Parts: sequence; C-alpha cells; structure tokens
Amino acid sequence: MTVLEDRPRPKPLLTGHQDADTGVLPVIQPDPIAAPPGEVAPWALWLSRFGLLAVAVVIAVERPGPWLPAAAFAFALGLAWTAGWRGRQLRNIAFALAVFTSGVNYLSWRFTVIAIGGHPLPGWIIGIPLYLAEMHAAIHTMGLHIGLWPRNPPAEPEAFYGRRFVPEDRRVDPFKYPVYVFVPTVDEGEEVLRPTLTGILAARAAYLAEHPYTDITVVVCDDGFVAKKDTVPEISDLCRELGVLHVVRDVGGGAKAGNINNARTVVGAEGDVLLCIFDCDQVPREDFFLKLIPGFDDPEVGWVQSGQFYGNRKNPVARWADDQQSLFYRLLCPGKAAHNSAFICGTNFLMRATAIDSIGGIPTGSITEDFAASIRMAANWRSVYYTGILAVGLGPLDLASFFKQQDRWARGTLNIMWDHWRDLLLPAKKGEKGLTAQQRAHYLLATTHYWCGVRDLIFCIAPIAFVLTGISGVRGATATDFLMYFVPYFALSIAGFWHAAWDITTWRCIIINYGSFPVLLQAAFRVVIGRKGDFTLTPKKRGTMSPWRTAQLHLIVVAGCLVALVKLALSSGGTAYWLAGFWLLYLCMMSGMHMILVVLDTRQARKERREAELHGGHAPAEALIPRRDPHQRRHKGRRPARRLPKPRTAVAGLVVGGAMLFILDTSTLAAHSDPLHLTAASLPAHPYVGVGALATPYGGSGVKAIEKQLEVTFGTTARTQEIGDSFDYGWADSISSNGGVPWLTIVFSQNGKSTLNSALTAIANGSDDAQISSWAQQITAYGKPLYLTVLPQADRNYAASSGVANGGIPQDVSRAWTHIRALFTAAGANNVSWVWTPGDPAHDQAYTPPASQIDAVALTLAEFPKTTWADPAAQLAAAAAAHPGKQLMLQVSLDGTPAQRVAWLKKLQAAIAARHDVAAVVYQEAGPVSDLAGKDAQPWALTADKQTVAEFQQLAAAMAKVDNGG
Repeated sequence: MTVLEDRPRPKPLLTGHQDADTGVLPVIQPDPIAAPPGEVAPWALWLSRFGLLAVAVVIAVERPGPWLPAAAFAFALGLAWTAGWRGRQLRNIAFALAVFTSGVNYLSWRFTVIAIGGHPLPGWIIGIPLYLAEMHAAIHTMGLHIGLWPRNPPAEPEAFYGRRFVPEDRRVDPFKYPVYVFVPTVDEGEEVLRPTLTGILAARAAYLAEHPYTDITVVVCDDGFVAKKDTVPEISDLCRELGVLHVVRDVGGGAKAGNINNARTVVGAEGDVLLCIFDCDQVPREDFFLKLIPGFDDPEVGWVQSGQFYGNRKNPVARWADDQQSLFYRLLCPGKAAHNSAFICGTNFLMRATAIDSIGGIPTGSITEDFAASIRMAANWRSVYYTGILAVGLGPLDLASFFKQQDRWARGTLNIMWDHWRDLLLPAKKGEKGLTAQQRAHYLLATTHYWCGVRDLIFCIAPIAFVLTGISGVRGATATDFLMYFVPYFALSIAGFWHAAWDITTWRCIIINYGSFPVLLQAAFRVVIGRKGDFTLTPKKRGTMSPWRTAQLHLIVVAGCLVALVKLALSSGGTAYWLAGFWLLYLCMMSGMHMILVVLDTRQARKERREAELHGGHAPAEALIPRRDPHQRRHKGRRPARRLPKPRTAVAGLVVGGAMLFILDTSTLAAHSDPLHLTAASLPAHPYVGVGALATPYGGSGVKAIEKQLEVTFGTTARTQEIGDSFDYGWADSISSNGGVPWLTIVFSQNGKSTLNSALTAIANGSDDAQISSWAQQITAYGKPLYLTVLPQADRNYAASSGVANGGIPQDVSRAWTHIRALFTAAGANNVSWVWTPGDPAHDQAYTPPASQIDAVALTLAEFPKTTWADPAAQLAAAAAAHPGKQLMLQVSLDGTPAQRVAWLKKLQAAIAARHDVAAVVYQEAGPVSDLAGKDAQPWALTADKQTVAEFQQLAAAMAKVDNGG
C-alpha cells in the first residue's frame, strides 16, 4: 500500500480559527505578499509599462551592443537597493532588466541577419523559422522573469500567494462553507484509490475536529462503467467500507469534466459550497483543508490551488518528471498568483461552486478543462496559490506514460489558444469585464509554451542542414556580432534561470523538457490539422513498450549531428561552420543526456520485473516521499526595508534609465558598440581561382558540380545582379565559408534592358538612391570582404550605364561612381573592395574614377574563334601601367579548339606566375552569351573538353604557388 511519509508539520499560517460559540473571526493580517492598497498607483504602473515599451523600441532601433545589458544590470541593482530590496529579490530585479534588455538587443540584431537568398534553396526556408524559434525562446525567457519580479516574501515558509488584504467589514467566514470532495477515476484499482481516500478522510477528520459545525462530503466519480472497465465492483466495495459516496454514470461524454459535473448533479453540490478535486493518486496531508480553506475569507476568491508533487522519486522517470513539476509549481505558480494569474491545475485545489457555475460548470470541450475554466473565470474571480506540499501523488512510471501525459497537456493547452484567443488578445465585449494585462501575459505564455516542440525541432534541423547542405538561416553575422549580441543574452538568460531555479529544481528538468519535443511536435501537428483527440489518463502501471521506442527521433538527431560533425572535421570551413559545430555538440549532449533517462528507465523495468517475480507477481508499493520543500530552506525572516518602489521611485528610475540610454547612444561607448565588420579584401597571398558568368545573373547552382569535376575548391565566384535584386547571402556565405571572397557586379538594367534610370546622369542625380542604399545596407550587414563592381564596361556603348551612349559622356562615369561610393560609405560598408571593370583598362583615362576610389582593376579577356587572341602578359602589363598599385583581376572565357584553349591557358599561367599583383582569375562560363543554358553558351564552357579541364586544373595548382607577398 502506498503511504504518505511522516514528517513534522509547519505551524499554521493563521493565528487562530473561528470560535464556534461566538462566531468571532480571528484577526487576519494583510497578506505579506501583496502591497497595501494605493502604494503603487495605477498611473505609475502604466507609466512603467510604457517606459519599458519605449526602452524596447529604442534598443531595437539603436542596437547598442553588449554594454547595455551590463549597464541595465548595474542600474537595476542600484535602483532596487535604493528601494529597499536585498538578497535574492535584489538579484531578481537585476537579472530581469538585464535579460529584458539583452533579449531585445539580440532579437533586433538577429532580425537584420535573417537569411533570405541562397542556393540551392532560398535561405528563408530555414532563416524565418529559425528566427521565430529563437523569438519563442526569448519571449518565454523574459516571461519567466515577469513571474519572478520581486514581491515582499511571505511571513511563513508556507503561505498564500495572490491573497490580498480584505477589510474586516468585507471578509466572510471561510469555515462556514460545506465542502464536496470529488475523486474522479476510470480504471484505477483499490491499490491506487485507497491511500487517496484514506488521506482525504484523515484531512476531513482534522478539519472537523476544529470546525465541527460544517461538513465535508467525499464522492468518488467512477467512469469505469462508461469505459467498460472491470474495476467498478471493487471501487464500490472500497467506498462502502470507507463510508464515502460512489457515483457511477452510465452515459459518457466530457471525459473528466463530464464525470465531475454528473457527480455534482447527483449529490447536489451546488450553491454556496466549496468544491475540491483530487486525482485518484494524490494523497493529501492531514492539514490540507485547514491550510487552504482560510483563503476563501475574500468573497472574490474563486479558487485556491496547491501544488502537485510526485512522491515515488525512486522511479527515475517520476524523479525527473517531478523536477519538471517543481519548476512549474514552486517557481512559476507563485509568481503567476502574485499577479492574480494563477490557473486551476486539475487536482489538489478548492473552488467556489458559484464561481464555476458562473461559466456554466466545468468546461467539457477541452481535454485540459482546468486551464479552460481558469481563463473564463479569471476576469471576475480572484485566484490564490498556496506554497508548500499539501498532497503527494504518483508520477509517471515509465517514459511512455510520461509522454502520454505531456501529449494530453500539450494538445489541451494549444487548443485553448485556438478556442480562447479572443479572450486573450481582444478587448472584452461592451459591458463585460475582461482579463487584465498581467493575466493576458501569463495566460499567453502558458498557451504558447507547448510550441517548444516545434521550436526544438527547428533548433535541431538548422545546424545540421547548414553543415550538410550549406543552407544557412543566418546571413551577414560575423564572429564579432555573435560575441556582442548573442553571448550576453545567452549568458544572462542561463544565469538568470539558474539563479531563480537554484534549490527548486535540477538540470533534469531541462533535459526531460527537451526530451519531450517529439511528442510535443506531434501534439502541435494534430492541433494544427484540427484533431483535438480524446482525453487520455496517465497510466498508473508500467506499460510494455520498450523505452528505446520513445527515443527514435532523438537517435535520428544524434545520427544527423554526428554525420555533420564528421563532415565538419574533414572539410575546412569558416567561423560560421565552427559555430554550427558548437551547436551540434550541444545537441549531441542534450540528446545524450536524455538517453541517460532511457537507460535508467530500461533498468527500472528490469528491476520491477525481478521484484515482481520475487513477490508473487506484484512488486511492493513505493512510499511517497516528495522532494524537500525549498521554501523551508530558503525562508528568511528579514524583509526588505520597504515594499514595492513608490511612484516617485518608478519615475526616477525611468528618468535615470533614459539618461543612461542617451549617454550610451551619444558617447564614444556607443561608437564602440556599433556592429564591427571586416575591412575590404586585401591582396590574397595566392590568386583566387573561380567561375562566373558575364551577362546573366549567376547564383552558382552549378559551381559545386564544376568544383567536383575539376577537383578544385574555388576561392571566388563572380555574379552579376540587377539593381532591383537583393543581395544573396547564401551565395556569398558559401564562398566566404571556404576562406574566399565573392565578386559581385551590379548593373542598372531592368530585365536585361536599359531604362531611364540606367543613365549615368540619373544615377549621379539620385534616381536610384533608394535601391543603392538598400544594397549598401545589405552588404554592410553581410560584414565580410566582398569584391564589388558597379558601372561595368562604362567605356563601351553596349553597357547599360554607358559613358559613350544613352546620353552619357565620359565625365559622367566618375560622378556616378563617386555618388554610389558615397551612399555605401554612409551605410558603413567598409567591407567592400571596389573593382573598376572597363572594356579597355589600358586606355580608359577619360572614364576612370579617382584612383583613391578604386581598389582593384579587372580585365575582361573573351577570346573568339577566327580572331587573334590577346597576349595575357601584355594585357596585364598595360593595365598595371595605367593603374599603378592596384590589384588586378581577370575575367576570361575561351571559344576555340581544345589545343587553342590549352595553349592560351598555359600563357595565362606563365603571365600570372611572373607577377605579384593578381588577386583573382575567374573563368566566365557563358562568355558573352546571355543564355547560360542555350546551345550558344556550350562552346564557352570550361568543362567543354577534357584537355581544357586538365589544363585549368594545372592553372589552379599553379596559382596556389604564386606568392603575392614577393
């Protein structure tokens, strides 16, 4: 038989109870948690909220960097100390503001680096879901600190949270109410139900000993007949033996809620009475009613909730699940109740019958009827939460049972979001009272929590997909950005959480929550497609399913991470790949730690089978011994010097905080906090080798195939895009991740044709400024070195922006070029190397922009059949003479016989080997042909014949030996 542990009882919270003869109520002190009326004026509360919103907007716009969270932490410590807070509460204030500022700072920066473009798939396929997943995690991290926002500590280790001071003339006698206790059951046998009923009867006896003029009626609501179970006779005998009512219904519907509603009707539990509900495995303490019923001295209190804790902690799954429960009941629930946002948790609570009847009874349309009832009652009734352990129950006995429980909670909670979104998001109807801002915040956090299954799946997919396919959800983020924005947010979030959860829960709650993501993912999918599912009970016996079957998706995640890590170890990559490697190791660690629980559950199953064999087929029951209550160890008699900050303190805090933001924004500190980007590309140690296309946008979808055929890793890829396009971060990242530098050419045409805005005068006069600035901002956000060409072939009459046609003159080229560079400079694009690409770099003096605005000069050598092919050495020498001190870059393409191509490539190799100023050699796959896939482009292809392929391989090998430092 399961028994409740023996332990010393804490002193009662109240000093006395009603005198049965005189009817005099004891003197009840103001709730030590709630502030006295009028201490914090409503205008000050709304001013503080507006201030936080204003600060969030300023942070999102300015993105001041890592100094802001540090300043917020120090400022919060000072303000809280001045207001009289000390110890843990003081640190809670500091962490709350620091996490809030760092979270907003990170999310606002993170929004600017969402991947959009990319190949072979657009980056937003990963980028947008990944950002939403990070936003979900950040919002719930901040939401944790909403509940932790300091309040005066209770006078006793066990106390009411959310209870307010009620003047004597408004208080009611809480001990006058008759109490009906309902214990719903379906197929739980006598072994489970007897300890619960015994505990309830003991608690009733203790209560009636002090209040003999009231009544407590115990009712077992049995749905075994409806569910066609064979436990009804033994439960009937048990109820007859113990002297409790036994109600069996023969018409189903409404699951647990319908069962209780039916029993209420049968026994007449209506009117001015209190209702109490216990799950059939929850064993109450003797002082359960003595502790909770005093909370109803306030006539507006609709329900009083106590915690749900597991006592079979020798079972590994129950122990880990209890740690998860402790985080909710010992940390989150007190905070929610302090904001009048507690909710019914299905068991171990009392509520007014008039409160639940005001919404038409316990809702039967939800499989989490308790939460649904809470949202509907919260607008008109107050809620109270009692800390301490007043009842202990059975936790899930195996992983299959635990996941079944999580699935029910997830489906029910997510469905409540669909069913009650109007109550949570929209103003109340005219003439009705709606939820407060705090209630909406807490209930929205609760209803969106179970999307964490989808969130964790995205977190698993993103790094694996990036390493294996190159598809990145992030673009333009440098290692410096990562250190400035993510690290402070991540570190403060972890520190703030463990500071709050210390001694309340353990690392096991994090692991088991992560381990639940497959079943939470399944629950979310079922809700999205409209399948609410049926109410399912958490089994009270171990099932036959192997624990390893519950870990199938985790094993797939581990396998994917290991494959990605192997690829990462075998191939070179940039900083982004090593950061991805860090997350892969983190995922392996999390999944591996969940496997510890799988192994422990497997061992527990074997142990139970052995014990069952030794005891004639039934293992001995485990005593219910809950984890020690941290409130007993944490409690300190000393209170803060003052209560909540007064309005003048709140206003002063806003003023000081605003001043600090202004100083941070206008001082040199802010300048150092701006995002740091790499400078323009310097001359590489060895010339880059790459491919590209002259006349068409070339995203490089075939680059990997060419690299594989040539057995060469390209150091650059050239791409041409029109001014109306967007920067392709995925393309650029695929090059920079290999240590190379992408080469981008922007032309001012539209769909391959010149427009009025293509003219050099239009460019110089600002007709394209919006689009140019957009490009500048995107390239600035990219942050890594980039070769950039604008106004290509401006000395030729076929160029879109020509200095000899379309109304242009040579002098217009320099004006337009200077104007474009000025817009990039204003955007902070110091990562650009400007490449001047004329048709004839040896005779372009009339068109050339100032030498100070050119970083490199490109030669275009396209050799045709039946023409005299240019000498590469002579062309390079002429360009270098016309542009001394500049890096040289080559765009080459050949259409000829294999022998011609091989011979010319040999000359090119010799010409480059003799120089030390060539930055890149790019073979233009289509030559001057506009259609990459057309038959006219085929003769120009680098891979058109084996001889050319072999010679280009030799060229690439020779480039790796050219020393530009000589």
